[in-house]
Amino acid sequence: MTLQKLTEPASPPARVLIADDDPHIRTLLQYTMERAGFPVATAGDGLELLGLLDDDVEVVLLDVRMPRMDGLECLRQLRERRADCQVIMITAHTDVRDAVEAIKRGAFDYITKPFNPEELLTAVRQAARTVGLTRENRHLRQAVSGATTPVAFIGGSPASRRLLEHARKLARLDGNLLLTGDSGVGKSLLARLIHAASPRADGPFVTVNCTTLPRELVESELFGHERGAFTGAGERRLGRLELADGGTLFLDEVGEMPLDLQPKLLTFLQERVFQRVGGNQDIKVNVRVLAATNQDLPLKVRERRFREDLFFRLNVLPLHVPPLRERREDIPPLAEYHLERIARRQGRPALRLSPAALAYLLDQDWPGNVRELENALEQAAAYCEGSIIEPAHLPARGPRLQLRPDDPPPAISLAGLTLDEVERMAIEHTLSHCGGNKARTARLLGISEKSIYNKIKRLKVTCPTG
Repeated sequence: MTLQKLTEPASPPARVLIADDDPHIRTLLQYTMERAGFPVATAGDGLELLGLLDDDVEVVLLDVRMPRMDGLECLRQLRERRADCQVIMITAHTDVRDAVEAIKRGAFDYITKPFNPEELLTAVRQAARTVGLTRENRHLRQAVSGATTPVAFIGGSPASRRLLEHARKLARLDGNLLLTGDSGVGKSLLARLIHAASPRADGPFVTVNCTTLPRELVESELFGHERGAFTGAGERRLGRLELADGGTLFLDEVGEMPLDLQPKLLTFLQERVFQRVGGNQDIKVNVRVLAATNQDLPLKVRERRFREDLFFRLNVLPLHVPPLRERREDIPPLAEYHLERIARRQGRPALRLSPAALAYLLDQDWPGNVRELENALEQAAAYCEGSIIEPAHLPARGPRLQLRPDDPPPAISLAGLTLDEVERMAIEHTLSHCGGNKARTARLLGISEKSIYNKIKRLKVTCPTG
């Protein structure tokens, strides 16, 4: 077994179903998906696709126009059979109106022909991640109604109980809500919980991730654009605000929103009216805005890197998600939940922590929070050949650092280094810790996979080999 297989027990890629009556398009879609590592099955129409549907399917690529059963009817039956399966509509330019109707009926996104392979893969990966969030959301929705406590996100610690109670109360309201907290604490999951427990639960939940979108596309993705608005805008495209009409818009990592775009967002929050890029028609939508950030927005306001008036508009209902080190009682149930999920996914006997392994987990500060804990358990499961996880199976870490106010600073000083040098050092050290795995490095650093590749290239990061 290679070192990569031992240290990289990543989730198996989502299984994708494709339905298109054009065999050439079908073959191209299949080739694009398989080249990216996705298991694929194909069908010539919606009826054939439904016959291939099983519990392992997570993402469906569905043409709008097909014989026997078209895309909209197939979507309706898919939603009845598999509510957690995400559907991406594949449509010609002339069928965009049908695709928008599909979005309103629960489709995840739509891609127009001729499609851009990278755009398609980005949509499929986002849809696959949403499936995982939706499954965990079932537990969260029960918890927020008082039925159970979901160990997938919240355990029995006092901090978690307070958070859940506050989320339950805020879900009933309709004001703008700002989630704050470190990377990896579960802000996006909590946003979905609040939406699912709100009066808007039957409406769409639409996300704009301000870190993963290229800066020049954030405005177009949020507000949409008219045909010819800029180079490459060959058709009108609806923005996320229009797609979220009647539901919730989630601005993830809103602290990364470009400063020059913030006035337009502020205007929308004040008046609930906006215009598409390149358009002059006022568009009014009914959405609730949830936002999340791991940054100190008041500090960014003082440094004039974030608009004060926008901060106050977003921070109508604040909710802070505490880091895992402040709710250590949650570590045992969280570990139990993730080990059960890992074992079920891998088709192996139940996994349990030895008392020493549990003590080891409890002794860590988990700067990457729940996300880092999950990664550690994934690695432990890869090393463990039996059913009991011991400390040796877990990633090597130092003891918890407990500095008193009068203690000297750590030996490594960042004074005098440029920001690029600090960033390069952080990436190189994390890459080394992850055995060179860039996807895991990106998760630990709280950035997207696309960002890690761009930073490695820009900063000339030395990647470990082996």
